[in-house]
Amino acid sequence: MKFTALLQPLVLLVACQAPPPTAASSWSSAETNSAGTPAVWTTTLDAQHGRTETVATDNTGHTYNLLLSDASFGPDVSIRTRVRANSGVEDQGGGVVWRAQDAANYYLTRWNPLESNLRIYKVEHSKRTQLASISGELGAGWLDLCVRMRGPRIVVTCGELSLGVEDATFSAAGKVGLWTKADACTSFTRPQVETLR
Repeated sequence: MKFTALLQPLVLLVACQAPPPTAASSWSSAETNSAGTPAVWTTTLDAQHGRTETVATDNTGHTYNLLLSDASFGPDVSIRTRVRANSGVEDQGGGVVWRAQDAANYYLTRWNPLESNLRIYKVEHSKRTQLASISGELGAGWLDLCVRMRGPRIVVTCGELSLGVEDATFSAAGKVGLWTKADACTSFTRPQVETLR
């Protein structure tokens, strides 16, 4: 089974003999419920994890920080990444989105270490609705986050936690991406996305 790594550098930050910063042509930052202070996404080369995407933001409340692919995938998809919560007073952690029609309509799964829970949501017309939740303690540092959706069935794992649910709100192919809420500053490894046949 072959996975395709998708993220291209937004800003390449490497000490010693680094090529100049390169703008990404296939990914765009966006916000749900924009607060007028867009998050900044940068790409760094990590010795252990390769290219990682890190978001820096001062947003608050129900502003969701997104990095969305310009291309569409799916509708049936499998997505793998690793996530690390770096900081955040109001919120921490983050996750991935898929079947995104735009910045206001998509599926979402996210890990929040402040609340010690993994959840699946749908965001419809910028309103987030919880579809499933599981609580549990996971260690600090990098965590594997995987989502698979075929038809209406969603299955998500993060570390040792897993949950599933069915929902048919979004059935068409869509964009995929990364997500954080409010002031959550988070790092992600380059997502691997497979369109399921």
